[in-house]
Amino acid sequence: MTSGMVILAEIRTETEQGRPAPTPGWEWTAGDTPRTDPSPGTWFVRRMEDCFAVCFRSKLIPELKGNWPEYQIITCPPTEAGEYVARETALKLRNESHRQEAERNGHSD
Repeated sequence: MTSGMVILAEIRTETEQGRPAPTPGWEWTAGDTPRTDPSPGTWFVRRMEDCFAVCFRSKLIPELKGNWPEYQIITCPPTEAGEYVARETALKLRNESHRQEAERNGHSD
């Protein structure tokens, strides 16, 4: 297993981990893109008032540290199933950035 990969079967919601269900403002980080990615950043899930949002925090301009722009990619229902799908999507997007980086470096799965 490469350092950038997570087995999707290991995804567990907060409730499945014995913690309270997420409330608005809660965030879960799926991980960063490779450092040499053309669009470096972090994939994460944020619990909003009416949904779970899969977001990307761009770190393209290091001088903006602490004020990096965020982009909402998709939203999922504010349910446990929605949390699961949001986590799964964020991990898949993060994993895809690592797959593309490996491909750029001449490696394949």
